[in-house]
Amino acid sequence: MNSTLTTGRIASYAEIIRMRPIAFRSLILLLAVVSGLLAGCGSMESMRGAMKDQISGVPPKVRMVDGNQREVYDAARRAMEKLGYRFTSGGPAQGRLEGLSSIGGSNDFRSSRQRSISIHLQGLEGGKVEVQVGMTEIIEEDSDHSAMPATETPLRDPTAFEVFFDELDRCLPTGKAR
Repeated sequence: MNSTLTTGRIASYAEIIRMRPIAFRSLILLLAVVSGLLAGCGSMESMRGAMKDQISGVPPKVRMVDGNQREVYDAARRAMEKLGYRFTSGGPAQGRLEGLSSIGGSNDFRSSRQRSISIHLQGLEGGKVEVQVGMTEIIEEDSDHSAMPATETPLRDPTAFEVFFDELDRCLPTGKAR
């Protein structure tokens, strides 16, 4: 009877030893997942902002200017081009302009950046035009070694919009932007 008990204990110890690597692997996996989640907490805020931008979009910056739509269109196109954007589409009858900046690369040639601008004009009563401006930054990371497409992120920097509106003001015949 003693030998049966001893054999039973040895068998159960063997099972425990065999199970421990599985339990140990599970514990390691659990710790890795928890560490990954905790490490990602810092980037979650920017990810949340990017997701919100994709779903709801960032509202364009809006200004009212005096003048007719054709006059404001010409001034907006000149302002956009003076700031380094190349006109890509739109027209005065459509009341919109689209443009792209030149492509800027990193020092190691692994990523590139470009900005886009979208301007919508809406003629209002009383000789006023509403100018709506949206800007995005397009970033492509190491396209040779990554399957990730370029990302477009709405620009939130108020300085970029202020620079555009200041240039628009200078391009209008009498500096009519308010």
